Amino acid sequence: MTIENSLKHLESLKESYIKITKEMLQANNGNLYSFDLFILGIIKRSILLTTGFCTLVRQNNFLSAAPLIRLHLDNLLQMHAAFIVKNSDDFSFKKIKGEQTNNLKDLKGNKMTDNYLAMSLSEIKETSWVLNLYKETSKFVHISDKHILSVVEKLDEGGVIDFVISDKQTIPEKHATEAAQAMISITEQLFRYVYGWIHVKNKKS
Repeated sequence: MTIENSLKHLESLKESYIKITKEMLQANNGNLYSFDLFILGIIKRSILLTTGFCTLVRQNNFLSAAPLIRLHLDNLLQMHAAFIVKNSDDFSFKKIKGEQTNNLKDLKGNKMTDNYLAMSLSEIKETSWVLNLYKETSKFVHISDKHILSVVEKLDEGGVIDFVISDKQTIPEKHATEAAQAMISITEQLFRYVYGWIHVKNKKS
């Protein structure tokens, strides 16, 4: 799959966001819970991050696009956190009040730091890739080798290095496609969690 096809697929998932949002809001006779509001916030953030990612990749601005993968992954980490606490509504209410997830504890009594949530997700077959993606995309948030080496355009056998400072960064299409596929995988797992909530919500009395 080409990078443009991957981006178009990613953009097309906006319709799935709309569909799942309607299903969620209509579930349980339209009753609204704090967890619904929490999920709505994640959905809006996801759509905006997806739009920004696609725009930046098409502009060959990968160093700006890559951190958005980490932000989108945070959506999944936060969603996972809501499913491993005693009460998702209480968790959501605390989040709405501004509490940080890393100060809250899961059912096992562990503080839900980003790293802990990434490890927890990686123990699940469908999301075994999360911890590695978390580590790699975090490098784009803080100054790392990803940024330092991005200025090297060419290194010849004689040790001569060509440096390039520009507002664009062209990367191999394979890498850009893998990045887009990561965004798609995160989105698909978010849908899995939301459908799980819809199932639970419909059973509430």
